[in-house]
Amino acid sequence: MFRLDKARRRNRLTVTVLSASMIVSALFMNDAFAQDSPSASGASGKVVFTFADIAEPSSLNPMVGYLGLDYTFWALAYDLPINFATKDFSPDYEHSLVTSVDASADGMTFTYHFRSGVKWSDGEPFTAADAAWTLNYYKENNVPNYSADLALMDTATAPDDTTMVLTSKAPTSFYSGESVFLYEYLLPEHIWGKFQDDYKGARQETGFPSVGTGPFIITKYVKNQFVQLDRNPNYWGLDNGMTPHVDQIIYRIYGNQDAEAAALQSGEIDFGWFTSANILNTLESRGLETRGADVPAFDEIGINTGSAYQTDPAGGFKPHGDGHPALQDVVLRQAMRRAVDNQTLVDKVLLGYGTPGISPVQPDATTGAWEPGPDDPDLSFNLDAANQMLDDAGYTMGPDGVRIDPKSGRPLEFRFFSRASDQNSIDIVPYVSGWMEQIGIKLNAETLNSNKLGNVILAGDYDLFEWGWYPNPDPNYILNIFTCAQRPPDSNTYRNSDSYYCNPDYDKLYEKQGAVTDVAERVDVVHQMQAILYRDQPYIVLWNVATLEAYSSDWTGFKPQPDPSGDVLAAYGPLSFISLRPVSGTTAGGGGASSGIPVGVWIGILAAVIVIVGGLLMMRRRRESDEDEA
Repeated sequence: MFRLDKARRRNRLTVTVLSASMIVSALFMNDAFAQDSPSASGASGKVVFTFADIAEPSSLNPMVGYLGLDYTFWALAYDLPINFATKDFSPDYEHSLVTSVDASADGMTFTYHFRSGVKWSDGEPFTAADAAWTLNYYKENNVPNYSADLALMDTATAPDDTTMVLTSKAPTSFYSGESVFLYEYLLPEHIWGKFQDDYKGARQETGFPSVGTGPFIITKYVKNQFVQLDRNPNYWGLDNGMTPHVDQIIYRIYGNQDAEAAALQSGEIDFGWFTSANILNTLESRGLETRGADVPAFDEIGINTGSAYQTDPAGGFKPHGDGHPALQDVVLRQAMRRAVDNQTLVDKVLLGYGTPGISPVQPDATTGAWEPGPDDPDLSFNLDAANQMLDDAGYTMGPDGVRIDPKSGRPLEFRFFSRASDQNSIDIVPYVSGWMEQIGIKLNAETLNSNKLGNVILAGDYDLFEWGWYPNPDPNYILNIFTCAQRPPDSNTYRNSDSYYCNPDYDKLYEKQGAVTDVAERVDVVHQMQAILYRDQPYIVLWNVATLEAYSSDWTGFKPQPDPSGDVLAAYGPLSFISLRPVSGTTAGGGGASSGIPVGVWIGILAAVIVIVGGLLMMRRRRESDEDEA
């Protein structure tokens, strides 16, 4: 479960022809990367796959990172106990460290059987004790990335090198192995054990190379430039038909999507993620392979439901921040929901690469799709109905067209933060602001980078924001972020809630869905929780968005997850990176290497281009001057 940060997909391509100077700049950038990055080793015979985005990792430390990009790197360097199948997210024991799980009749004891002979990337033996230590460490320190999954775990022990026994506090199906539930990256105790009593130190760990059991090793990271991963010579999959076809993976970081698109066209990179449908369509017209991949991702307008006013102390919460008091009102939040036209946003902003959303739990979650029923409020787009709701609730219209909160006497004027890293986040602002204006709500829009916005949310100093999530196939984690205990207790302590939503009735259902062993009963409880979130609207869910991908036809072997319409470089496991390879007879892989042309030659090319471009500009000036004189 991770934050969807579309920092990797930003500016729209507003021209159909890249300037000569941009092309030359891209070529120079290629040479600069080759000099600074070991990716230049592609020239020495290594097969290098280079993928790109405009996102910076939040952290390569599995204790700290929270962006989807971070999970991509972890999926390559570390292993989950059980991996997701590429076809449908079911357990894939054939390609996992765990080969089987035995569950006790009472649903409280689970025995995990691990492969033998597995080694860490540094050559040390991997044992079940490492897995047990990892889970206990995550549990004891309430590590945010993993706390929801381990809430019901009591203890994890390793009676021998290939066996781990996990006990739960109550009967549950979560740990039975019937589905992939433990989304926990396993760490070597001989490396991380030094932080046994120093969680703060563990969070600050940034050493390279990484030590894991995955097919690749994170060997280098240069901020704003690249992340490098090299093949793990001790990878257990080499003996199980999982030999990677590439020697090195380079992730390049670009300042904007125009530069990234230019790099893909020039062959400097092999694969790129984007958010702009305009860019994707342009790349498709130029012969690149493109797709709008179906992924379990959604975007939302998050609402500060009361960080400064709530009194429920669950999770050690103390009121903080300065959110508008009127946003505590469910009726106001429902009216705002009715004032947002999801279909228009999908059509106009996403250009059709997505579907309107209604729930934080994606339609293809393991608990199935949910739709509002006859007992749920009608919150479909209707500006007249939204106005009537606010009239009935006593929000009178002020002389300037902005309604007044009847309790605080303050106008309904809200700060609305979008993200600089995501053009779609910015593009929704005029639409949403216009609709809100029509129901008497004024939005003061401001764009922040993701890190700054995260700090603002932690402090509770906001009213509305736009962001997104990339949930697990199982809905437990995304449901957990709305529990009272997940509210940041103060402005310095991170928790997963960013709406400060707290409903004790919802929390009771959350506990219940984890403690039932009957699958159908759990589905019913989860759907009840979705109905509560729909009624209370801590999130105005906008859309389930497609991931926009473009890549060179010189590469093959991509494994979409889920098959056949999903992400071809999915963060749910390493299998796509393992199977991808250059098409026979191509020069694919050179995207990670220097082209080998001397800098002096590029200087000559640049000089020629400047002369040509300068001449064209002079001709244009002359024609314009002549026309003016005429």
